[in-house]
Amino acid sequence: MTFAEPSYGVIFLIAFVIGCVLHILVRRKDKKNKLLWGEVFHLEITTAAKWGHRFRRICGLLGIIFLGIALARPQWDFSLEKREFSGANIIFVLDTSKSMLANDVRPNRLELAKMSILELLKSLSGDQVGLIAFAGTAFLQCPSTSDYDAFKLALQATDTQIIPKGGTDLSAAMLLAAQTFDPQSHYKQMMLLTDGENLSGDALKTAKDLANQGVVVHTIGIGSPHGTPISITNERGLNEYLKDSEGNTIFTKLDEATLQQIAQTTHGFYMPLGNAGEGLQNIYKMALKNLPKESFESVEKLPIERYAWFAGIALILLTLEPLLYSRKKTDTK
Repeated sequence: MTFAEPSYGVIFLIAFVIGCVLHILVRRKDKKNKLLWGEVFHLEITTAAKWGHRFRRICGLLGIIFLGIALARPQWDFSLEKREFSGANIIFVLDTSKSMLANDVRPNRLELAKMSILELLKSLSGDQVGLIAFAGTAFLQCPSTSDYDAFKLALQATDTQIIPKGGTDLSAAMLLAAQTFDPQSHYKQMMLLTDGENLSGDALKTAKDLANQGVVVHTIGIGSPHGTPISITNERGLNEYLKDSEGNTIFTKLDEATLQQIAQTTHGFYMPLGNAGEGLQNIYKMALKNLPKESFESVEKLPIERYAWFAGIALILLTLEPLLYSRKKTDTK
């Protein structure tokens, strides 16, 4: 079970505390009455109605608790619904090769890229987004969707271990992304986040083919063009630099020239990501923010709301509570 408004969970704690305080106050009041009026009065007031009073308090406390649960909007099970959206079609293509572990930006290239994408999502509304992870080959990590929560889960699960084949194949990544776009879309926007070290495939030829298909590739370069070693964690949990088969430290540097050519060929923009992810935001403002909106359908997995059950129980309990006030016995002697 999940909650759409978990912040309301504080009502549980408040209700419990209020219930405990009221119970303590009532007990103290009963003791004072017993001392003041004597045992006969105490028995007359409380003994005959003892269980009625307790049941009334329980109803009030449970009513508040169930009302709190209802306000938190509990959800379980899912339903598939076809929904219409209006926005752009954006595919993020994220480099997950070992070179993305370089920490010439903090915390490292890959983590900064992921944080930048998450930040950009806050500016999107109604747009379809998808995710391609790539290294020596490419993998569809998240199909195009308007469910940003599902996209975030896929993005957060992306790391340098997700693609077993090492290397960097920009061409394979761009081709897979192009196949992921909705064929009916007129504005196919690809966001390629990488350090640009293309170790296989013909990225520039692929870029020309994509341009003929109407795919625009915006390239975002990550890292330093001066080169930096790749920091990894060894089997003993210690940090060390990645080395080649001959024991030499491997250096990786941002290949801006290749990324600029890809963007230019497909009529896109190139931007370095920057130390705070501002490059991705700049491309959004220049190229995506004012794009004409397209209408499309998306099948979404939506949680089923179950608050009505808890609201109904709360209503019954809170209605019953005032009806349980006990009447004082009349002494006919």
